[in-house]
Amino acid sequence: MEITTDAYKTVKPANEKMQVCSFLWVYYGYPTSFYEGINTEECRYRCGSAIAKKDDVEVDFVCGVPDSGVGHAYGYSNEKGVPYKRAYTKYTPTWPRSFMPQNQNIRELVAKMKLIPNNAIIKDSKAVFLDDSIVRGTQLKDNTLDLRKAGIKEVHMRIACPPLTYPCDYLNFSQSRSTTELATRKAIIKLEGAEMNLEKYADSSTPEYKKMVEMIAEDLGIDSLIYQDLNDLVEAIGLPKEKLCTHCWDGSSYY
Repeated sequence: MEITTDAYKTVKPANEKMQVCSFLWVYYGYPTSFYEGINTEECRYRCGSAIAKKDDVEVDFVCGVPDSGVGHAYGYSNEKGVPYKRAYTKYTPTWPRSFMPQNQNIRELVAKMKLIPNNAIIKDSKAVFLDDSIVRGTQLKDNTLDLRKAGIKEVHMRIACPPLTYPCDYLNFSQSRSTTELATRKAIIKLEGAEMNLEKYADSSTPEYKKMVEMIAEDLGIDSLIYQDLNDLVEAIGLPKEKLCTHCWDGSSYY
């Protein structure tokens, strides 16, 4: 539905069957909100726990990237038995989400202002950071530079959803003026020179997927990167996959 001050119009008619955007629970849903009876924060906790069960990295502490990464990090921390520490403080008088400005220079400025690192916690440590997603990588790359300046030994990123490979057809948060700005697309272009056969990069069992993730980690300057498995995410949400929109990750469209 598109709503203006003068009128409203239906952009796309309602489907006969329900299909809810999975990002409600992963990213932009409010922590205390319930969607289809499923609480956002509890879902994020389960997401972090699922990643931890498949991760063997040894670190000094776990930290969530504020705000939506915090719930994921608590799940990871408790599952692994690694202490949670608040290595970042969020500076709130900026844009609510750093992906929102359409100008790249403004996005970079907002990302730089948004999170303040606590050097006392960070220095000489190895840490896992949980974040909800990587869209362009603007904020994460800037955060990593700040962590390096603060003296961190190792930066390990764990992302609560699969790689964003396909731009969203309905909302505007997982794309920009060009889909080539997505972190996944930039990595694929570096690997192949063109965007070809996205299906093999969206499948976590393929060597192409592994190479793409390694390239993204290299571009961001981090020591390791693990994305959530799609099946684990669906299980964490708790609805049948056919009732969830997962297009951003696997390109699927049921209805």
